[in-house]
Amino acid sequence: MTGPGMRHTEYEELISASLSGELSADERRRLDAHLDTCDACRGTLAAFADGRRIVAGLRHVPAPRDLHARVRGGIERGRFATLPWYRRPAVLFAGIGGGLAAVAGALLAIVLLGDSSAPVGEATPSPTATAVASATPVASASFPAGPTPTPAESTPVPSATQPQATSTPEPEPASPEPDAYLALTGPIDNRALTVRDGPTGETIAEVDTPPGPPVAAELSPDGQWIAYITPVGEKGTHEVRVSRIGEAVAGDGPEAPAPIDSPIEPGETVLLGESLAGDPFAEQLFWSSPRGAHLAYTLTDPESGSTDVWLFEPEIGEFRQLTDVGNAYAASWTGDDARAASSLWVSVADARPVSYLHGFPFDAGPEPLDPAPTALATADGVFQPLLSPNGSLAIYWKGAMDRAGDGTWRFVSGAQPYLAEHVREGDRVVFDDERRMFSDLSIGREAFTSAAMAWGEDGDAYAVWNVRWTGEPQSGSGEDPYPDGSRVYFGHAADARGLTRAHAIDRDDLPEGWSVIDVKVSPTGEHLVVTVAEPVGGVLDAARASVLLIERNTGNEPDEVSDLRSEPDQWFGPAAFDRRSDGDRP
Repeated sequence: MTGPGMRHTEYEELISASLSGELSADERRRLDAHLDTCDACRGTLAAFADGRRIVAGLRHVPAPRDLHARVRGGIERGRFATLPWYRRPAVLFAGIGGGLAAVAGALLAIVLLGDSSAPVGEATPSPTATAVASATPVASASFPAGPTPTPAESTPVPSATQPQATSTPEPEPASPEPDAYLALTGPIDNRALTVRDGPTGETIAEVDTPPGPPVAAELSPDGQWIAYITPVGEKGTHEVRVSRIGEAVAGDGPEAPAPIDSPIEPGETVLLGESLAGDPFAEQLFWSSPRGAHLAYTLTDPESGSTDVWLFEPEIGEFRQLTDVGNAYAASWTGDDARAASSLWVSVADARPVSYLHGFPFDAGPEPLDPAPTALATADGVFQPLLSPNGSLAIYWKGAMDRAGDGTWRFVSGAQPYLAEHVREGDRVVFDDERRMFSDLSIGREAFTSAAMAWGEDGDAYAVWNVRWTGEPQSGSGEDPYPDGSRVYFGHAADARGLTRAHAIDRDDLPEGWSVIDVKVSPTGEHLVVTVAEPVGGVLDAARASVLLIERNTGNEPDEVSDLRSEPDQWFGPAAFDRRSDGDRP
C-alpha cells in the first residue's frame, strides 16, 4: 500500500478506459470513489481529457520520415536541458502509464509538426511547447490537479469524418517471474545446489554444492553463466563462485549475443575467492555487456582486511586481481550492445571516497593496478555508482567513510544515497541533476552507514533494503521505525519525491521474523522478487529460504504475494533475471 501522491497505476488505467467508455459499472464506482480522495488522479484525469480534446481537433498529418531523428536530435541539442532528468521525456515515458505517455507523445508531435520548418533544437514559444516542457511525472506531488471534468464531458464523440488512428499491436507484457533461481535442497547432510527455471521451477542445471546457502546471484547477459555468493559455515567469510549453466538458459533470437567459448564445461564451477562476509558494498556481482565477457567482483582478504577488485574472464576460464590499493570496490560497467568496448567504475573507499572509470581492455596488463593514474574519468566524492540498465541514470553514495574493525569500510558521517543522470561525453563523465534518494530524512549526525540497492530492468524502478542507520530512527511517537532495516523500499526514478516512508512495501508481504537476503526488480517495474530466510534455530537445523514474488499495489489495496518455493524446509533463492531485452530472450 502507498500513501497519497504515490503512483496509482491501476487507477491511471481506469481513467484511460473511462475516456473511451470501456468501464464496467463496478469499475466506474471504484474510480469515482478514488477520485473523491486523490488529487493526483484527478489531475491525471484532467490531463488525459485535455490531451484527447487537443488530439481530437487535429487534422490528419502524416509523420515525416525523419521524425525519430528530429526528436532525438532535439533532445541531444538541449531542448530539455533546463529540466531535471526525471522530468525529461525519456524518463517520463519509461516511468508512467502507457496512456499518459501516449498523450505526452501526441503533444510532442504537435510541437514538432506544427512548424516543420523550425529546427527541433530551438524552443517554440507556444502554449503547447510550454506544456510539454513543464510536464511532471504522475507520481510527483506537484502534478497539477486542475478542474475535474466528468468522463462524459471529456470524451469526444467519434464521427465518420474524423480520421481514426491506426492501431498497432501491443508488445507482449514483461513477465514478472525471475528467469532463474538457485535452490539448495535435499537432506541436511547431503544437499545439492541446482539452477531452477523461474516460471516452472524445473531444474535446468546441477552445479557443485557450496559450503553454505547462496545469498546473491547474477546471470550473465548471454545466459550461459550464473555467479553467486555463499557463506562459509561460521567463519564469517563467504565464497564467490561462478558456474557454467550451458545451453539451458541461453537464447537463440536474432539479437541474442553469441555464447562465449570457454574451457569450462557446462555444469562446472569455478571458485573465485574467499572474502569477509557482511559488507553490502562487496557482496555484489557485475557482468559486462553485451555478452558477459567479464565478471567484476570485490574480495576482502580475511587476514589482512585488504579490499580489491577482481575479474573473471569466461573465455579463458580464469580470474585475476585488478586492483592492489587495498580499499577498492567494483561498481557498474558502462557501454552497450552497439559498442565493442566497455568501461568499469572502480570506487576507492576513503575519508572522502572517489570513483574511477577504467576503459577496456585494461592497458595495465595482467598485473594489479592503482586505478587513479590510468582512469578515463574521475568522480570525486562518489562511491560505487550503480547504473540503470541503459546507463542513463545512476544510484551512488556520498559521505565520509572509515574502516571498521574487521577491515571492511562503512560510512560514518553525513552519508546517504543519491539519484542522478549519468552523462558520458567521450572521456568526460558527469553525474548531473543530483537529488537525494530518501527525500524525507534529515541527514546529520544520524545518517546511513550502508544499504543494499538494485535497479529494475525497466531503468526506472529500484529497490533498497538492509538499511543500516546510525543513531535513532527518525520516527514519531508510536510510529514504525524509519528507516527500517527489515523493510524493503520500492520506488521509481520518475517519481520526483524519491523515496519516503510510504514507499516501504507492506509489512505483511514478508513472513514475520524472516530476514531479507536479496531483492530483484522485475522487468514490469511493478513486481519485486524477494528472497527471505528463516532464522536458524540450531546448528543441526537446515537453513530455509523462500523466493517471494510481490506485486506492488497502491492505495489501501494489499500487495499480492506468491511463494515460488516448491518444497518445504529447503533453501530457495536468490533469483536472477536474464539481462537481455525481452525480444532477445528464448
